Amino acid sequence: MKQQQFKKTVLASLLALTSGVALSAPYEIVDLGGLDGSYSVAYKINDQGIAVGTANGPLIDDNGDREFYSHATKYQGGGNEDLGVLPDGDSSEALGINSAGVAVGFANVLTEIEQEDGTKLIAESNFAVIFDGSVNKLAEKENLSGARAYDINDSNIIIGHGRFDVDPEDENNAVDRGFIYDNNDQSYFMVSPLADEPTRAAYLTAINDTGKAIGFSDANIPDTEQYTIQSFVVDITDNYAITEIPTKDDRATFAYDINIHDEVVGSIYISGSRNNQEAFYYDAKSGSEELTFLGFLRDDFTDSRARAINDNGQIVGRALVSVPTLEEHAAFIYENNEMKNLNELIACNSGWKLTEATDINNAGQIVGFGVKDGEIRAFRLDPTGGAVETCEPEEESKSGGGSMPFVLLVLLGLLAFRRYK
Repeated sequence: MKQQQFKKTVLASLLALTSGVALSAPYEIVDLGGLDGSYSVAYKINDQGIAVGTANGPLIDDNGDREFYSHATKYQGGGNEDLGVLPDGDSSEALGINSAGVAVGFANVLTEIEQEDGTKLIAESNFAVIFDGSVNKLAEKENLSGARAYDINDSNIIIGHGRFDVDPEDENNAVDRGFIYDNNDQSYFMVSPLADEPTRAAYLTAINDTGKAIGFSDANIPDTEQYTIQSFVVDITDNYAITEIPTKDDRATFAYDINIHDEVVGSIYISGSRNNQEAFYYDAKSGSEELTFLGFLRDDFTDSRARAINDNGQIVGRALVSVPTLEEHAAFIYENNEMKNLNELIACNSGWKLTEATDINNAGQIVGFGVKDGEIRAFRLDPTGGAVETCEPEEESKSGGGSMPFVLLVLLGLLAFRRYK
């Protein structure tokens, strides 16, 4: 079967003659660049238009070796900033940023270990860090290791998760647990899963400026001995009270962002599938027992994930644009009860394929990553108020084949899960 995919060709000259005004697409795309390498990603953007993410460095020899492979990066006007790494480390990523420009994420430390036979191994450990002019670990928490910080609000409250040994005296191994860290007094609160058992996991993914954090955890399925994954809200201002976000048919849900109005977005497994998901919206103040499902870019391409929501209710994420086996996705915005492919809202001749939108600020600026000139690149979309450009159709296989090299599809698929694992 064939489908019509619009390869954009602007009728700018004709439009200018009829209107006398130079028109632009709804969004202007900005290549955020990187750190002189071939790869960059943007994860978050604040209301000042400063984004953070990660990038690799320049080549240092003819063998393809690079100066570094992943350094936390701040994307801002006047040039990008390498946020650096920890002493004895070689990689870092910035995953969140607040209005003051303070970023959080994680960084590694490499330790040489000598074996009994005299051979030496390199052990890697990850630490949650804050980037505020230098790279600093969060204060140590007993029995917590391998931590990552995912978000920080304007009160300097940080959320994340790591491996936590709930009871060092028992035989159970450490388990993934979410934490809330107050950078003002360096105190921790460890979040228990909805299935409150020592071997069950819990994760936190975002926090808003009123002290509401969200995440997901193992949860009991009522009247059974089985488990699912269910999302929840933690209210820091109410003694860390936890409120469950409803699910449907006990399917796993994953909450990824919350705005100032306590509106939550995420995704839920599609019935009968352990691979495909559908984006959802939920108003945590409403007390409703139902999620609002956002649908897909095409009814026969059944996968969508909502990654972020701003205070105006605009939602961004990614959705499938090929048969599931090819795993080709496009960045989307959901507004006015409609999911729109962001590739159709930029200039026809941009040369970009926008794969995932990871965040949107209150000015409507969107960041994420896509493919440009055969490389994975960080982008920012600035709203222009312009009209959607008229495009001339091009035949393309329904499979999506030929539109992107397979190796890039694999890399993009892996990248989509890096931040949320």
